[in-house]
Amino acid sequence: MRSDVAEVLERLRDVRDLDLLRVLDQALSSGEAGSSDPDVVEPYRWFVARLGAGVTLTAAGYLPPALVSETMQRFGWDADWIGAGNREDLTGPVRDLRSSARQLGLVRVYRGRLLPTAAGRRLTENSAGLLEHITRRLPLGTSEAEQQAGVLWLLAVAAGRSDALQVVGRGLAALGWVDRVTRRSVDSTDVTLLVHPTRMVFERLGLTRRRRSESSERASALARAALFGDEPADSPAPPVQTSARELTVTLIDVDPPVWRRIVVPESLTLRALHGVLQTAMGWRDAHLHLFRVGQVVYGDVEDFPGELGDEEVTTLGDLAARTGEFTYEYDFGDGWEHRVQVGGRTSASGTPHCLDGARACPPEDCGGAPGYERLLAALADPADPEHAELTEWIGGGFDPEAFDVGAVNEVLATLHRRPRQRRRR
Repeated sequence: MRSDVAEVLERLRDVRDLDLLRVLDQALSSGEAGSSDPDVVEPYRWFVARLGAGVTLTAAGYLPPALVSETMQRFGWDADWIGAGNREDLTGPVRDLRSSARQLGLVRVYRGRLLPTAAGRRLTENSAGLLEHITRRLPLGTSEAEQQAGVLWLLAVAAGRSDALQVVGRGLAALGWVDRVTRRSVDSTDVTLLVHPTRMVFERLGLTRRRRSESSERASALARAALFGDEPADSPAPPVQTSARELTVTLIDVDPPVWRRIVVPESLTLRALHGVLQTAMGWRDAHLHLFRVGQVVYGDVEDFPGELGDEEVTTLGDLAARTGEFTYEYDFGDGWEHRVQVGGRTSASGTPHCLDGARACPPEDCGGAPGYERLLAALADPADPEHAELTEWIGGGFDPEAFDVGAVNEVLATLHRRPRQRRRR
């Protein structure tokens, strides 16, 4: 797996957005990667072979009109194309074929001629090799935004989602991309432009079309090959029972209380427990944290005057052997403190899970317990002078009583499912 792809996947896991985690999980489990039909690459193979020793471009730098027409007719693209179909700048399918062939490293321009690259010449007689070459180059794009949008689009297609563009928009927002002028999440037009370099490869291969669903099995197989390589995933290991502890986590200074009851393996490090608590409570892991056990502190702290423990190696079992209660602090600005009460030892699967809980997690950056109290009062009173502003800030309705244990467990299961081993690329 390419390092840039792996980075996006890990960042998506950290976001803990349930829909995005479902997409990731579906992409990983939708079937074996790879395409069973190397002839799917015929448009690229034929185009590179057709160039021969090179084709002289027009004075404006475009393909000769005769070659544009020939390409359109060769693949039947002229059947539903409005226009003469002989000018590259006005003929999208050929323009995209040439542009993507260049980005795939199959052709290049030299002294006014379009030439096959060494790789392009070598692969014109090897369709299987050409298919592997293309999957290794995806996603396409010259900017980081295009690359990340391409990864998200490939994930959506690999997962069999028909709303791939909507998934990309949600994913880009989760990854922090915003419009430079408005500072709002990228809109549908931006998303379409950003995914175009990657999407046009699938369109030229006949796997997707702009006005049709992007969830065909052939498209999904190629997307999985581009993301994960061409080896099948390992079979998931059967669940193993392990020693675990029941934890009751309560947010301090919030009334009525926000609490969760979870079961966590004793072998989990405090760093991993931090992720479980973030998911169970509903936080977004956007701030620093620490665990406080007596006079010892573990976590994201610097220049701490007291004893500092290592959360990367200290386990829940280590803490449970020393104390029946400790504190978990999150967001040192808002100062959210959680009382964590350690229950008895039990036997459970290696995946943390939530048993019960009550009420929604406060929104991030609302000002701690006093700010949350003020927020709820303003939201409940349309006459409050801050009602409209805070309603817009929170993005619409907010139900402080809402809690879905099933949704929490779905996220926990996805986050802690052992990643499938793929061939490194």
